[in-house]
Amino acid sequence: MSDPDEIDLKLKSLGLTQYEIKTIKTLIALSASTAEEIHKQTDIPTPRIYDTIDSLEKKGLVRIISGRPKRFEAINLEDGLRKFLDFKENEYQEELKKMDLISQQILSLLSDPEYQSQLVIKPDELLEAYSSLGDMQAKTIEIIKKAKKEICIFTNVFYWFDKVKDAIISSINNGVKVRVLMKIEDEKSKNYAKELVNLGAQVRKFEENIVLARGTLVDQEQVVFVIWVSPIKQEKYVYRPHFSSNPGIIELFSNNFEYLWDKGDEIKR
Repeated sequence: MSDPDEIDLKLKSLGLTQYEIKTIKTLIALSASTAEEIHKQTDIPTPRIYDTIDSLEKKGLVRIISGRPKRFEAINLEDGLRKFLDFKENEYQEELKKMDLISQQILSLLSDPEYQSQLVIKPDELLEAYSSLGDMQAKTIEIIKKAKKEICIFTNVFYWFDKVKDAIISSINNGVKVRVLMKIEDEKSKNYAKELVNLGAQVRKFEENIVLARGTLVDQEQVVFVIWVSPIKQEKYVYRPHFSSNPGIIELFSNNFEYLWDKGDEIKR
C-alpha cells in the first residue's frame, strides 16, 4: 500500500502547493464536494479553497459542477495527470519564449558599441566559448585534474561519466571532495550513480522534469558548462559550451548548485 506521505511528496515534486494537494486528495476521497465540505475536511480557509480550485481546474485536475452551491470533483487521476503535464509543458514553453526574448534583448545590448564602451568588464572577459562538446570535454578533464578541494558536477543523466571517470578517480584519490547532482531515469544512469558512490563521491538525485544546463564547477574558481534549449517543440537542441573563472558567474552556478543539492535525495551504498 502506498504511503500517503510519499504521495504528498510526489505531488509536491510535480509543482502542486500544499493546499492543492489537500484539496485534490479530499476530492478523490469524497467525490463531488462543496467548498464548505472541503473546508471541514482540510481546515483550508474557504476563500483560499476557491483560489485553489481555480488553479487546479487550469491544471486539468478538477472539474467545476455548476449549481448552488457549486460542487467540485477530481477528474479521473490518469486523465487529470495527463492534462496537468500538458499544462506544465505549455507553461514551460511560454517561459522559454520569454527567456529567449530577454536573452535576445541582452545580446542586442551587449553588442551595442556604445554600451560596450561603458563596460568595465567586457563580455569576452566573462566567458570563453567553445565550438564543440568535444572541446568542452577536454576543458572539463583539464580542470578536474587541477582540482584541489572540491568538484561539483551538475547534469541531467550522467551519460558522459565514462569520459571523465579516470579524472574523477584520480581527484578522489588525491583527497578531493566530489559531489554529483544528477537525474536518474533508467538503469544506465542508476548504475553510474552507484558506481560514483562506490568510488567515494557524494551523489544526489533530483526529480525536476528537465535540466537546461550541465557542467562542472571546480574549487569555486572555474566552471565549464553548456546550456541548451529547444525554442520550438520537436526542434533540435541548440547549445554552446562555455568556460568562466569570473567570480560573479561562479557564484551564480554555485548558488544554483547548492539550492538543487539541498532539494536532492541522497544516493547511498
